[in-house]
Amino acid sequence: MTPRYVPLGDLCEITASPSSDLFTGLTVGVTGAPVVTPADITDSQRVSPETLRRLPEPPPTLARYRLRPNDLVLVRLGGVGRVALLGEGADDWVYHSSCIRIRPDADQINPVYLAAYLAYPPVVDQLLSHVQVGTVPVLTAGSLRSLHVALPELNLQTVMAGALTEVGLQMDIQQRILTRLGSVRQGLFTHMLGNDLPGEAISRPQPAARERKSPRTRRTNRMS
Repeated sequence: MTPRYVPLGDLCEITASPSSDLFTGLTVGVTGAPVVTPADITDSQRVSPETLRRLPEPPPTLARYRLRPNDLVLVRLGGVGRVALLGEGADDWVYHSSCIRIRPDADQINPVYLAAYLAYPPVVDQLLSHVQVGTVPVLTAGSLRSLHVALPELNLQTVMAGALTEVGLQMDIQQRILTRLGSVRQGLFTHMLGNDLPGEAISRPQPAARERKSPRTRRTNRMS
Protein backbone atom coordinates (compact mmCIF):
# COMPACT_ATOMS: atom_id res chain seq x y z
CA MET A 1 0.00 0.00 0.00
CA THR A 2 1.44 3.35 -1.04
CA PRO A 3 1.74 5.73 1.94
CA ARG A 4 0.31 9.19 1.74
CA TYR A 5 2.58 12.20 2.11
CA VAL A 6 1.80 14.88 4.66
CA PRO A 7 3.69 18.14 5.44
CA LEU A 8 5.78 17.75 8.57
CA GLY A 9 4.19 20.90 9.99
CA ASP A 10 0.82 19.10 10.07
CA LEU A 11 2.26 16.23 12.10
CA CYS A 12 4.53 18.01 14.56
CA GLU A 13 5.11 21.19 16.49
CA ILE A 14 8.29 22.69 15.05
CA THR A 15 10.04 25.33 17.13
CA ALA A 16 12.84 27.47 15.75
CA SER A 17 16.15 27.80 17.54
CA PRO A 18 16.91 30.19 20.41
CA SER A 19 19.35 33.05 20.00
CA SER A 20 23.03 32.11 20.04
CA ASP A 21 23.63 34.96 22.53
CA LEU A 22 21.97 32.85 25.23
CA PHE A 23 24.77 30.26 25.21
CA THR A 24 27.87 32.34 25.88
CA GLY A 25 28.36 30.72 29.30
CA LEU A 26 28.13 27.12 28.09
CA THR A 27 30.67 24.97 29.93
CA VAL A 28 31.35 21.67 31.69
CA GLY A 29 31.67 20.78 35.35
CA VAL A 30 28.90 23.10 36.58
CA THR A 31 25.27 22.76 37.60
CA GLY A 32 22.63 24.20 35.32
CA ALA A 33 20.61 23.38 32.24
CA PRO A 34 22.10 20.66 29.96
CA VAL A 35 22.27 21.88 26.35
CA VAL A 36 22.02 19.58 23.33
CA THR A 37 24.42 20.65 20.58
CA PRO A 38 25.17 19.02 17.21
CA ALA A 39 28.30 17.42 18.67
CA ASP A 40 26.17 15.45 21.16
CA ILE A 41 24.14 13.62 18.47
CA THR A 42 25.38 10.08 17.81
CA ASP A 43 25.24 8.05 14.61
CA SER A 44 22.45 5.95 16.15
CA GLN A 45 20.26 9.08 16.44
CA ARG A 46 20.63 9.44 20.17
CA VAL A 47 22.15 12.01 22.51
CA SER A 48 25.07 11.13 24.78
CA PRO A 49 24.22 12.65 28.20
CA GLU A 50 27.82 12.41 29.35
CA THR A 51 28.97 14.86 26.66
CA LEU A 52 26.40 17.56 27.39
CA ARG A 53 27.66 20.95 28.48
CA ARG A 54 25.58 23.11 30.80
CA LEU A 55 24.40 26.66 31.09
CA PRO A 56 24.98 27.73 34.72
CA GLU A 57 22.23 30.35 34.92
CA PRO A 58 19.73 29.79 32.11
CA PRO A 59 17.65 32.91 31.42
CA PRO A 60 13.85 32.67 31.69
CA THR A 61 13.53 33.07 27.92
CA LEU A 62 15.01 29.57 27.47
CA ALA A 63 11.92 27.99 29.05
CA ARG A 64 10.26 27.99 25.61
CA TYR A 65 13.05 25.82 24.27
CA ARG A 66 12.98 23.06 26.86
CA LEU A 67 13.00 19.47 25.70
CA ARG A 68 11.15 16.38 26.83
CA PRO A 69 11.23 12.64 25.97
CA ASN A 70 10.17 11.79 22.40
CA ASP A 71 11.19 15.23 21.12
CA LEU A 72 13.48 15.26 18.10
CA VAL A 73 16.44 17.61 17.81
CA LEU A 74 17.54 18.31 14.23
CA VAL A 75 20.70 20.17 13.24
CA ARG A 76 19.82 23.24 11.20
CA LEU A 77 23.22 24.95 10.92
CA GLY A 78 26.34 23.55 9.29
CA GLY A 79 25.88 19.76 9.36
CA VAL A 80 22.23 20.04 8.37
CA GLY A 81 20.08 16.92 8.76
CA ARG A 82 21.62 15.13 11.74
CA VAL A 83 18.79 14.19 14.07
CA ALA A 84 18.34 12.63 17.51
CA LEU A 85 15.35 11.23 19.35
CA LEU A 86 15.38 12.06 23.06
CA GLY A 87 14.75 9.38 25.67
CA GLU A 88 13.97 9.42 29.37
CA GLY A 89 15.78 12.03 31.44
CA ALA A 90 15.62 14.83 28.88
CA ASP A 91 13.02 16.91 30.72
CA ASP A 92 15.43 19.59 31.97
CA TRP A 93 17.43 19.87 28.76
CA VAL A 94 17.35 22.68 26.21
CA TYR A 95 18.62 22.73 22.65
CA HIS A 96 21.31 24.89 21.10
CA SER A 97 20.88 27.67 18.56
CA SER A 98 22.30 25.33 15.89
CA CYS A 99 19.27 23.03 16.23
CA ILE A 100 15.49 22.92 15.78
CA ARG A 101 13.02 21.10 18.02
CA ILE A 102 10.45 18.74 16.47
CA ARG A 103 7.64 17.57 18.79
CA PRO A 104 5.62 14.81 17.05
CA ASP A 105 1.90 14.35 17.51
CA ALA A 106 1.93 10.73 18.72
CA ASP A 107 -1.64 10.23 17.50
CA GLN A 108 -0.44 10.72 13.94
CA ILE A 109 3.21 9.71 13.74
CA ASN A 110 5.52 7.48 15.75
CA PRO A 111 8.58 9.43 17.02
CA VAL A 112 10.96 6.50 16.43
CA TYR A 113 9.69 6.11 12.87
CA LEU A 114 10.00 9.85 12.24
CA ALA A 115 13.58 10.02 13.54
CA ALA A 116 14.62 7.19 11.23
CA TYR A 117 12.69 8.70 8.32
CA LEU A 118 14.43 12.07 8.69
CA ALA A 119 17.81 10.30 8.75
CA TYR A 120 17.04 8.32 5.57
CA PRO A 121 19.60 9.51 2.97
CA PRO A 122 17.07 10.47 0.24
CA VAL A 123 15.16 12.52 2.83
CA VAL A 124 18.39 14.16 4.00
CA ASP A 125 18.98 15.13 0.37
CA GLN A 126 15.54 16.75 0.32
CA LEU A 127 16.40 18.69 3.47
CA LEU A 128 19.66 19.85 1.96
CA SER A 129 17.81 21.08 -1.13
CA HIS A 130 15.89 23.46 1.16
CA VAL A 131 18.89 25.00 2.91
CA GLN A 132 19.82 28.62 2.46
CA VAL A 133 23.22 28.54 0.83
CA GLY A 134 25.79 30.90 2.29
CA THR A 135 29.02 30.76 4.22
CA VAL A 136 27.29 28.17 6.45
CA PRO A 137 24.26 26.14 5.23
CA VAL A 138 21.10 27.01 7.19
CA LEU A 139 17.76 25.19 7.37
CA THR A 140 14.81 27.29 8.54
CA ALA A 141 11.82 26.10 10.55
CA GLY A 142 9.53 27.20 7.70
CA SER A 143 11.34 24.99 5.19
CA LEU A 144 11.18 22.07 7.60
CA ARG A 145 7.43 22.48 8.08
CA SER A 146 6.89 22.19 4.33
CA LEU A 147 8.82 18.90 4.05
CA HIS A 148 6.44 16.13 2.97
CA VAL A 149 6.70 12.95 5.07
CA ALA A 150 5.65 9.45 4.00
CA LEU A 151 2.93 8.45 6.45
CA PRO A 152 2.02 4.75 6.61
CA GLU A 153 -0.76 3.54 8.91
CA LEU A 154 0.09 4.06 12.58
CA ASN A 155 0.16 0.32 13.33
CA LEU A 156 2.73 -0.20 10.56
CA GLN A 157 4.78 2.68 11.93
CA THR A 158 4.76 0.94 15.32
CA VAL A 159 6.04 -2.31 13.79
CA MET A 160 8.78 -0.43 11.97
CA ALA A 161 9.66 1.49 15.15
CA GLY A 162 10.24 -1.80 17.01
CA ALA A 163 12.65 -3.04 14.36
CA LEU A 164 14.39 0.34 14.16
CA THR A 165 14.82 0.45 17.95
CA GLU A 166 16.50 -2.95 17.90
CA VAL A 167 18.87 -1.81 15.16
CA GLY A 168 19.71 1.31 17.17
CA LEU A 169 20.48 -0.79 20.26
CA GLN A 170 22.80 -3.00 18.24
CA MET A 171 24.55 0.07 16.86
CA ASP A 172 25.08 1.36 20.40
CA ILE A 173 26.51 -2.00 21.49
CA GLN A 174 28.91 -2.08 18.56
CA GLN A 175 29.97 1.51 19.22
CA ARG A 176 30.74 0.70 22.86
CA ILE A 177 32.77 -2.31 21.72
CA LEU A 178 34.77 -0.14 19.33
CA THR A 179 35.38 2.43 22.06
CA ARG A 180 36.50 -0.31 24.44
CA LEU A 181 38.84 -1.84 21.86
CA GLY A 182 40.36 1.58 21.22
CA SER A 183 41.09 1.90 24.95
CA VAL A 184 42.61 -1.58 25.02
CA ARG A 185 44.89 -0.77 22.11
CA GLN A 186 46.05 2.41 23.83
CA GLY A 187 46.55 0.48 27.07
CA LEU A 188 48.84 -2.05 25.39
CA PHE A 189 51.24 0.70 24.41
CA THR A 190 51.02 2.30 27.85
CA HIS A 191 51.76 -1.05 29.52
CA MET A 192 54.75 -1.70 27.28
CA LEU A 193 56.25 1.79 26.99
CA GLY A 194 54.94 3.62 30.04
CA ASN A 195 53.28 7.02 30.05
CA ASP A 196 56.36 9.08 29.31
CA LEU A 197 58.25 8.90 26.08
CA PRO A 198 61.74 10.42 25.77
CA GLY A 199 61.51 14.13 25.19
CA GLU A 200 64.65 14.28 23.12
CA ALA A 201 64.29 13.79 19.43
CA ILE A 202 65.97 10.71 18.13
CA SER A 203 69.08 11.84 16.35
CA ARG A 204 69.92 10.30 13.08
CA PRO A 205 73.48 9.18 12.53
CA GLN A 206 75.34 11.74 10.52
CA PRO A 207 77.33 10.57 7.55
CA ALA A 208 81.05 10.41 8.24
CA ALA A 209 82.99 13.33 6.93
CA ARG A 210 84.94 12.49 3.88
CA GLU A 211 88.66 12.53 4.29
CA ARG A 212 90.06 15.42 2.39
CA LYS A 213 92.64 14.24 -0.06
CA SER A 214 95.65 16.30 -0.88
CA PRO A 215 95.71 17.58 -4.41
CA ARG A 216 97.48 15.32 -6.83
CA THR A 217 100.64 16.63 -8.39
CA ARG A 218 101.21 16.23 -12.05
CA ARG A 219 104.27 14.28 -12.91
CA THR A 220 106.41 15.24 -15.83
CA ASN A 221 108.90 12.94 -17.49
CA ARG A 222 112.17 14.48 -18.32
CA MET A 223 113.76 13.49 -21.54
CA SER A 224 117.38 12.44 -20.83
